[in-house]
Amino acid sequence: MELCDTAELELCATLMKEHQLGPVHLPHPSLKHPGRWLWLFLVIPVALGLARLRFDVEVFDLLPSDLPAVEGLKLYQQYFANARELLITLKGKTGEQTEEAARVLAEELRRETNWIAGVTWEPPWLEHPEQAAELMAYLWFNQPPSVFGELTNRLAPSRLTETLANTREELATSLSPQEIARLSYDPFGLTRLPENIAGAAPAFGEGQQGFSSSDGTFRIVFVQARGELRSYTDCERWLEAVKATNSRVLTNKPALRGVALGYTGRPAFVAEVASGMQHDITLSVGGTAAIIAGLFWLAHRRVKPMLWLLTLLAAVLGSTLALGGLIFGTINVVSMGFAAILLGLAVDYAVVHYQEALAHPNLMVPQIRHA
Repeated sequence: MELCDTAELELCATLMKEHQLGPVHLPHPSLKHPGRWLWLFLVIPVALGLARLRFDVEVFDLLPSDLPAVEGLKLYQQYFANARELLITLKGKTGEQTEEAARVLAEELRRETNWIAGVTWEPPWLEHPEQAAELMAYLWFNQPPSVFGELTNRLAPSRLTETLANTREELATSLSPQEIARLSYDPFGLTRLPENIAGAAPAFGEGQQGFSSSDGTFRIVFVQARGELRSYTDCERWLEAVKATNSRVLTNKPALRGVALGYTGRPAFVAEVASGMQHDITLSVGGTAAIIAGLFWLAHRRVKPMLWLLTLLAAVLGSTLALGGLIFGTINVVSMGFAAILLGLAVDYAVVHYQEALAHPNLMVPQIRHA
């Protein structure tokens, strides 16, 4: 006896019902395809791939890796640039208001020791003069032996009296207020650095250079994160915490209202670029899915097939990402932008398949797929 396929059995059942020949039990479709349950084993690699998946949002990784300039920028960013440092800019109406705002923000941020390592809002030697001595000693210690030998000879016990006498004579004859002030506190000339590094010495006495504009209405505050900001989500969360703290401080101080804040540095740059990419990609993929659903509804006026179509597209996209995460681990976030194009291509097959099923209701799914 030759076996009939499901379509023939359904036709026989209909004829027997019409002629009251008794019920006919059709085989369940799942019994004919026992191999379909093997797809469940793919859940394990998909889960592993999603757990391993990471999105790369570094700007340098978006550039061609074979260019020497790009490779040099990566090395500089990795070994020389401070990737945890955030620069906060303050713009106020007056120099006094801007300086007060910088000081208050620095004091408030320093209290957040769990996620902030340090805050610098003015030259360290003004806030901590004792650090100037350490820097001066470091500069002297790194001089050539001949230059360092001149300092040790000048400070030798046998020449201390002569050194002090020369300082006393210079104080009596000098007309420079700066020299008089310096020698009054430094009779041994430790702050008189060699000429090759003397350009760094005036910074100790020129106030806020590097931290403030000439009129004082614009200032910069340097904030360093406590931990490593490895991913764009870490940068975004840390930056939002800093912004929330600054907003609370300025709101609670009426005298500081009107001070405009700006943020730059790697944490701000990565957070802004990554959030922009995430928004654009989400809008692109979501917009494509919405257009697909709208066109399907206009063509067929059916909700259930439309939901199945979107569910299968989401499952295919998620499985592809999981496979990429399982193989590569890290995927460039720009690659997600192609998901919208691929969704538009994949949906064509589904729409054609559904249209053929409507045109040939007597055919089975394998037959429609084969056609």
